[in-house]
Amino acid sequence: MWQLLMSLALWLGAVGLSRAELTAAQQRGLQVALEEFHKHPPVQWAFKKTSMDNATETPFPAGTFVRLEFKLQQTSCRKKDWKKAECKIKPNGRKRKCLACIKLNSADKVLGRMVHCPIHTQGCGGGCQRGCRHRPQGHPPRGHSPRTLLDPRA
Repeated sequence: MWQLLMSLALWLGAVGLSRAELTAAQQRGLQVALEEFHKHPPVQWAFKKTSMDNATETPFPAGTFVRLEFKLQQTSCRKKDWKKAECKIKPNGRKRKCLACIKLNSADKVLGRMVHCPIHTQGCGGGCQRGCRHRPQGHPPRGHSPRTLLDPRA
């Protein structure tokens, strides 16, 4: 039975999720990730989520660990207006493939966060599969300094 449940969970993660299908913790994690992305100084344009490729959450003693993989695309708005509904996606705008790992306590307060959104290209050269584990706040994935968590070329 346990193997069947694990298989189902892996399949659900692979088919992609819309915002309506995200749990409350996953929606909060997405909100935190988008805020973190847009407050990074080199980012000049607003981006919108175009797809949610994977969303998982894992309970731990202090709360919930949320891992999200999603894609963003540049809009016609400046980054200060990223929440506005009238910001339309630019057809040829830059694309980002994001990995976000967010730790939330039981009251949805952020305990830790890591957001990595490199420019998305068709051929990633093996660099697409980044992982995140339960890391203390401010610790980037192996091989990345805090400055490389968000690609400054946007």
